[in-house]
Amino acid sequence: MKAAATINDYAIEQMNRLLTTLAFQIHRAAKKPGPDEIHDLRVSIRRFTQGLLLFTEFFPKWEVKKIKRMLKRMMQLTSEIRNRDIAIEYLAELKATAHERRLERERMQYQRRFAEMVRRWSARDFSAKWRNRLSLRTV
Repeated sequence: MKAAATINDYAIEQMNRLLTTLAFQIHRAAKKPGPDEIHDLRVSIRRFTQGLLLFTEFFPKWEVKKIKRMLKRMMQLTSEIRNRDIAIEYLAELKATAHERRLERERMQYQRRFAEMVRRWSARDFSAKWRNRLSLRTV
């Protein structure tokens, strides 16, 4: 980053980076929705959301609100998947398999809903749309 850059330039640069990472993690988790991929996606969502909060003054408030609402829905859905991953792992350590089949079945239901959400987001080219809404220029 150049010494003469403004805080606005810095905010745009950081949000571009975070959005690129978020888009990558969404597509990665859609291809292979394993526990690690879902966890990494959730981390990316949290980081992007924190960037929106930190740099809120540089972006249109209405657009930020819409994006945060969409991310909240994805975070809730991935929370359900993640909760089951943790429970399955914990029960496996205890060698208690009584609830494993139910948890795996529930996880698959949430995973299908997640896949559908990602299909809709990708069909709408969410990252390009968000980049445009936030007036982020490509770096």
